[in-house]
Amino acid sequence: MIEVLHPGIHTSIQDMGRMGFQSLGVPIGGAMDQNAMHWANYLLNNPKQSAVLEMSFKGPKLLFHEATTIALTGADMQAKVNGVALQNHKAIQIKENTILEFGIAQQGKRTYLAIAGGIQSPVVLGSRSQYKDITPQTVIGKTKLIPFNKTQINGQKGARLSFTASDWDNKLIPAYKGPDFHLLPKKAQTQLKNNAFTISVKNSRMAYVLEEKLIHQIPSIWTVPVLPGTVQCTPNGTLIVLMRDAQTTGGYPRVLQISDEGLNLLAQKSTKAYFQFKIGSV
Repeated sequence: MIEVLHPGIHTSIQDMGRMGFQSLGVPIGGAMDQNAMHWANYLLNNPKQSAVLEMSFKGPKLLFHEATTIALTGADMQAKVNGVALQNHKAIQIKENTILEFGIAQQGKRTYLAIAGGIQSPVVLGSRSQYKDITPQTVIGKTKLIPFNKTQINGQKGARLSFTASDWDNKLIPAYKGPDFHLLPKKAQTQLKNNAFTISVKNSRMAYVLEEKLIHQIPSIWTVPVLPGTVQCTPNGTLIVLMRDAQTTGGYPRVLQISDEGLNLLAQKSTKAYFQFKIGSV
């Protein structure tokens, strides 16, 4: 078990999300930076869908009541075990009664903590991902206990994993024309292709609202399906980038669809970060 001594700013249990329930209005959810989550699990030879801790902005303080092996990926949160600094992107042995503490995120926004055998919180609709009104808690809470599988990892000589960190400073976000892109006037289409956009203070796991607006005169549309990565355009020109916890339907034109790679990059960007859409063809 892991005891939460301090929960951090926004720490939650996440996996690959809930697939197959969107017709019932259940969001997919899951880890914001799924590339970083997958690397954390790969380092421990965990199944790809194993649940991890997603830590945002500032991480938690945790007490391990049992020995295990962990891996950290994503942003550098200056992790320390009993006061000794740890490195990301490697398997780390944790002894019984060890305190693992995190600081403020550097070079990114979110850090992922995987545990050998995976976190064993309750499965709800096929996923352990925490989400408001679907799971009992949205984030981990102080004094809570987090269960995990007890799996031994024995390091073997031979092959080594070489990890190249994602370039989270990349200002180009891969995207494709959305189903309603053609409704935009040419001037607005050019804005999308050539202008830089800034993440506003209105950003969360559900959506990022961008500061710059498009110049257009198209109305709202009938409610249609949306998914993580959909870029909506409101009647006043505001752009809304739907993130992993996005709703399943929406009534604003879907002008772009961001790739999975683009979503992972955006997950590591915060308020006032700016970027450009790199619009390709499907």
